[in-house]
Amino acid sequence: MPNPYEDLFDPDRPSDPSEEAEPQTPEPTEEDWTLEADDRFTEGAPEALDDILTSIEKFNDLAEPFSQLLTQTKAPAHEVGNRIVSLFLDVPDRHDQKSLSGERRYYQSLQEKFEQIIVPMRALAQLHLHAIQYFNRHIDEDYYSIEKTDRQVRFEKAQAIEGLNLQRKILAEATRHLQILSVGLQDTERRMRQYINTGGRNNISNSEYEMLVLRRTRRTSGLSHHFDYAIFDINLLDKAFLSLGIYQRETSAQYLGKLLRAFD
Repeated sequence: MPNPYEDLFDPDRPSDPSEEAEPQTPEPTEEDWTLEADDRFTEGAPEALDDILTSIEKFNDLAEPFSQLLTQTKAPAHEVGNRIVSLFLDVPDRHDQKSLSGERRYYQSLQEKFEQIIVPMRALAQLHLHAIQYFNRHIDEDYYSIEKTDRQVRFEKAQAIEGLNLQRKILAEATRHLQILSVGLQDTERRMRQYINTGGRNNISNSEYEMLVLRRTRRTSGLSHHFDYAIFDINLLDKAFLSLGIYQRETSAQYLGKLLRAFD
């Protein structure tokens, strides 16, 4: 049985037990007035510059075996000489395999080397894209660190720029090798054309030849891999900037636009 005198000793208790006290709204705290926090300043989260350097390390771990692959494929050995000069001078074609079967084997070898390079190159290019995006978004002249000195920040920014420029150099060399192999495949097709419908052992139908050209075009254009690797080709101005270790933000913004289109 409830105590009828309880209300006299507990003034905060409602006189009618059926009445419920209104819920009290808690006072707003400082966090409630704060806008959504930037992940760079979240307690325990790595700083943007640390993220960039970690990303560069990941790229380097994959780039080391890739650079060895570029050495092993020996693409420069397949570079085609100046065809215009050969029109006026009797210059022997050092890539001529002397038979259709020989040209087929050579053609297959060039295709395999092209695939060996473009597949891992695409993965590296995606890491490069993410690093450039993150660097342009978070790292600028006004970037500062709560935990590091200005001198350390300058040093690590220089490291990051050096790492990004090295990535461009590696991707540019891979592009050059793919271009050499692409031209080599086309030059092999030129030599194979002489065997179209000749009969005998050295014979290839025009239909098979056209299909070879079609598949090669899709491969060397990057269409088969959804990867326009040609954008990594660097001009003389880019080479000058890279050799000096300069990171031009405006130039980089244009470069980022091309990067985004590379995987369309």
